[in-house]
Amino acid sequence: MKHLLTLRAPGISILWGTLLLLALSATGAKAQSETDSINTDSTKTTIDTPRVEKDPRPYRKNLIKINLAALTMLKSYNFSYEHLLGRKVSFVFGYNKMSENTLSDLPITERVSDKIFDDDDRIKDDLDRIRVSNTAYTAEFRFYGGQFSGARGFYLALYGRYVNTKINYDYEFQANTRTYNVPLKSNLKGYAGGILLGSQFIISRTISLDIYVGGHYGTIKGDADGPVDLSTMSQQDKTNLREDIESTTTIRDKQYVNATVTNSGVTAKVKGPLIGLRGGFSLGIAF
Repeated sequence: MKHLLTLRAPGISILWGTLLLLALSATGAKAQSETDSINTDSTKTTIDTPRVEKDPRPYRKNLIKINLAALTMLKSYNFSYEHLLGRKVSFVFGYNKMSENTLSDLPITERVSDKIFDDDDRIKDDLDRIRVSNTAYTAEFRFYGGQFSGARGFYLALYGRYVNTKINYDYEFQANTRTYNVPLKSNLKGYAGGILLGSQFIISRTISLDIYVGGHYGTIKGDADGPVDLSTMSQQDKTNLREDIESTTTIRDKQYVNATVTNSGVTAKVKGPLIGLRGGFSLGIAF
């Protein structure tokens, strides 16, 4: 009996051991099968997911520029700051400052007057006696075209502009045998809106080249004052002086200046259209 138990014990151990190994093998195979299934599904998911292409030309969102055309042609310092609001839309703030200059000394005026006006023309003579200074602020929204992101390529812009212009005019008036010098000083303020077309290039990711042209329309108004002793001037001469001053800003028989002449000088109210052109060749830095 003892021997039978001894013989059966190993048999039972072998039987249970065999069953345990089969169970472990089945579990391992199932686990391996599940792992392979997960890997297969993962591989399929990776393959089935569409690949998102990145823009091969990354862009910078800020630009600071100076208008070289305004500096060379108008002796005007024109700076602008551009910031990307979206992939193809930007906002531009511009500041323009021109110190007081005689109109005849401006490079663009010299080129135009030499070709259009004669030496004895009154307009050319007036250019030597008119001094102008100007400050302007511009707010602009740009909409870029093209497939690449950023402030580059062809664009359309809408803008608004505020202008403050000061004009000093040494006005001369002949009355009989006497010449009267009236130092007219005017301060004009205007608002306008316009449209701009241009193209901007980004060179080596940091250098911007902006070329544009456009125009705006609005209204401008202000006051003019010319204190001088006119007590010796006859009433008819005063009337002639008033009409002469008002005729200097007449466009298509429409009068934009209303002047008053008294013994103490000339005062005037100015109100008219603000018509302007914008053009530039700006160089800047993108960051």
